Amino acid sequence: MSERPETTYANAELLERMRGMHRSWIERLREIRQIESDFGNRLLNAKTPSEAIMVCTEWMARRLETVAGEQQAFATAWLDLISNAVKSAPQAPAKSPTSSQDAS
Repeated sequence: MSERPETTYANAELLERMRGMHRSWIERLREIRQIESDFGNRLLNAKTPSEAIMVCTEWMARRLETVAGEQQAFATAWLDLISNAVKSAPQAPAKSPTSSQDAS
């Protein structure tokens, strides 16, 4: 069974979009790892408990901001992906209400 050309194109486009989402996610993970490393080093080098608390507070605020950004990007990407998939889905011909009555 062979696929129609538009289905093949839609599948290829879908796969490429998912690859792009994956690359973006990997880049965000690298950024998060760098942030965690930077704040971890700052915390290790804190001289006083109040400095450590300040670093932790800043770290958690940055982490919350990063997670919120991740969730927003993820939701936006999936909504875009689903929207494009629905737009490119082949439309079944609509049956007119009178055609089923005419057959009787």
